[in-house]
Amino acid sequence: MWGFLKRPVVVTADINLSLVALTGMGLLSRLWRLTYPRAVVFDEVYYGQYISFYMKRIFFLDDSGPPFGHMVLALGGYLGGFDGNFLWNRIGAEYSSNVPVWSLRLLPALAGALSVPMAYQIVLELHFSHCAAMGAALLMLIARFL
Repeated sequence: MWGFLKRPVVVTADINLSLVALTGMGLLSRLWRLTYPRAVVFDEVYYGQYISFYMKRIFFLDDSGPPFGHMVLALGGYLGGFDGNFLWNRIGAEYSSNVPVWSLRLLPALAGALSVPMAYQIVLELHFSHCAAMGAALLMLIARFL
């Protein structure tokens, strides 16, 4: 009855080092100096207003995108303790001390970082070569710098 205890337990793992390296480079490129500049940048003018509405418990529908996307961005503000009291009126406006810039930018940065290994995996799943998958992933990686 206890015969299974006499056999050793064997665990094997295949680790794709290319995928690990691409994930690391994606995270590094997207999270490096995430709070720089500590001022409003382009899309934050638009989406920051929606985040402030959700932080003040004002729910709305608009034609700029799905409400779930705005709510996910507001989740970053909520987790960082943002109270919604900031005027998102112009690009380049300095953030006040009550705006958790890092937590507001974290979720979009993670999505961008994980798009790098995802591009690699998608191209591999489409039965293209390893070189083609690396090329697609590297294009996603350098897209951050364009």
